[in-house]
Amino acid sequence: MFDDFEHAAAKFKAEHNRNAFLVFDNINLIAKANKEFLAVLQGAAKMAADKSLFKMVFVGSDGVAPLQMRCEYAVNPP
Repeated sequence: MFDDFEHAAAKFKAEHNRNAFLVFDNINLIAKANKEFLAVLQGAAKMAADKSLFKMVFVGSDGVAPLQMRCEYAVNPP
């Protein structure tokens, strides 16, 4: 799913000796529209962090997304 970004992130890390960031803003919209997709993004973020490929940042406010992300982590801890 993130093959192109992974490739670009690896190139960025090689050139700058630091990780690239992928920022998802207003994730409440994603959570409302497709909570399964948010879970996929969360899993991809964990995989990327575990492999030190890149960092993913989720930006949201009060709403469905923060609760869903906490519940997903509680159900599937690392």
